[in-house]
Amino acid sequence: MCLNKTIIIVILGTLLEWMEFSFFAYMTDYLSGVFFPIDSPDFARLKIYGAFAASYLMRPVGAIFFGYLGDKYGRKLPMIMSLIVMGISTFAIGVLPPYQSIGSVAPILLIVFRMLQGFAVGGEFNGSTVILTEYDKAHPFSAGAWTPFASTAGMVLGSCMATLVLSFSYYDTELWRVPFLLSSFLAFAAIYWRKYMRETKDFLAAKKSNSLFKLPIIAAWKFNRAGLLCTAALSMFISVYVYTGNVYYKTIAVTIGGASPEKAGLAISCGISLSMLLIPIFAKIADRTDGYRLCFISIISALLLSPTIMFLASVGDFRCVLVGQMIYGVIDALTSATVYTVLTAQFETGTKYSGASFAWSVATAFFGGTALIANEFLVSMTRAAWCSGFYMSMCALVCLVVLKKFAMKKSLRCKRVCVSKQISKVL
Repeated sequence: MCLNKTIIIVILGTLLEWMEFSFFAYMTDYLSGVFFPIDSPDFARLKIYGAFAASYLMRPVGAIFFGYLGDKYGRKLPMIMSLIVMGISTFAIGVLPPYQSIGSVAPILLIVFRMLQGFAVGGEFNGSTVILTEYDKAHPFSAGAWTPFASTAGMVLGSCMATLVLSFSYYDTELWRVPFLLSSFLAFAAIYWRKYMRETKDFLAAKKSNSLFKLPIIAAWKFNRAGLLCTAALSMFISVYVYTGNVYYKTIAVTIGGASPEKAGLAISCGISLSMLLIPIFAKIADRTDGYRLCFISIISALLLSPTIMFLASVGDFRCVLVGQMIYGVIDALTSATVYTVLTAQFETGTKYSGASFAWSVATAFFGGTALIANEFLVSMTRAAWCSGFYMSMCALVCLVVLKKFAMKKSLRCKRVCVSKQISKVL
């Protein structure tokens, strides 16, 4: 299978998963009335945010499970299995009866299915980055940028679908089910295509040389804690930046700025679309220049401009809301074009799938899964939108400090950690 076909097959699953995840996030206000009692809208919204966060609790579990399969038996197997779990759980949400029909069973089942989705994403997202960077050695940043490109494209589709559903929900209250059902159908089609993927040369070489581990995640912890720490720091920053500067941005624009949900959704769609278009461009620039330096520039930009981004959401004027999202989109594109290649470069082949997935998922569960709740608390206490931007800036600062101290740049900073066959046998 040629490289272009492999890229399409790999990123299709990522696109579908993030389309559904983003659609759910953008529809939190609406879905809170579907699956929870609506006596108190604010309390119902907090509950749906809790359901959103619950999916993140399973990401580390999925990362361990699928990471073990990916480092032990090959990259192809977990990519198929994770998509199966995602497809089934997404379909289940699409046909789940509302609270008015089955009572408290509805939110319980919703949380269960969301946790299954989180379990699947724990093995899918970083796994696709690992596969693509191992397939294309000549263009490491372009290869690593395909996964965030797909996830951003999924967010664009999720945002557009949410805007359409909200626009026509007055006429059809069941229309919200369509994106879930469509995602599940396309997921099963992608599973069929992934059956024909080839194993990466890096994994086959590591298997032939007996450089694999009995417990890959333990090996990553014992011999590459710096890589785990750097990945966790990057995950913390990106999770908070995306879910605050994009998803929660709409809440600020509507509840504080007074913008209509449709206009706020349009601005968000424009911001994500800009990011999607710029990611491949910035990735090509990173391959031709210094991708590590561009990565640092992107994080510094988020550190300095995040409070401004969130303040613009609260102004109320659509033009300000749109400008805030444009700033968000440029920074997000520059970050996405470089970060994923940087984090996979922190690991050797035998621990790459497990180490990158687990560290990423743990930090995402703690910071990404709670981002909406944390921002809701900060803004409700202060009624100042810039507080959520300050939260983004603090996460960017922590990430910068960790990367500056521990990140490994293969050609310039320090030698890679080489693990011998003897260590492999011990583990």
